Amino acid sequence: MHIGPAAAPYAFYLPNPPLIPAYWHWEQDSAIAELIALNGNHWRKIFTIMAKICAPSEDWRNYRDNLLLTEQMLLIGARVLSPYANIHIVCGQTAATALGIAANSNIATGPQQSANKQKADQQTVLQLMQASQGKLQNITTIMQTQSSHSISVLLTPYLDYRQYSNALIALTRSHLQNVSA
Repeated sequence: MHIGPAAAPYAFYLPNPPLIPAYWHWEQDSAIAELIALNGNHWRKIFTIMAKICAPSEDWRNYRDNLLLTEQMLLIGARVLSPYANIHIVCGQTAATALGIAANSNIATGPQQSANKQKADQQTVLQLMQASQGKLQNITTIMQTQSSHSISVLLTPYLDYRQYSNALIALTRSHLQNVSA
């Protein structure tokens, strides 16, 4: 199942779909509200974490309710990475397995940056990632060998507050900002 624009910069990969209301489309104004009303708190949490990761400002609530599904892509049960997204966020082991990605305890560092500042920023992010006990795994280097286009792939916990704390959300945002820079 694919929700959101095909050319979105971020693609989130999840294992299980929400129930979809009749005549629903991700572009309608009430798309998020309708999914939350039908699917409950679990999907509200998923959309909230996605918004906190992607929102360009601190106003993640407005972003979640009005822009999230029109700007980002949600792929559920995907077997391959989207050829259009630049940043792939694989949420949980089940989604990773469906994509043929085996998570491990080692964090790949990604391609080497030439500028010293970028290198220092990357090291800081990697230290934070390692301090988070491997909850985020940047597997960009591994996946770039399997792809013909420039991508960044991040393995994350499933989008649930028990696994994905606000501190980990902040770490993810920081990492993605460094990747996008």
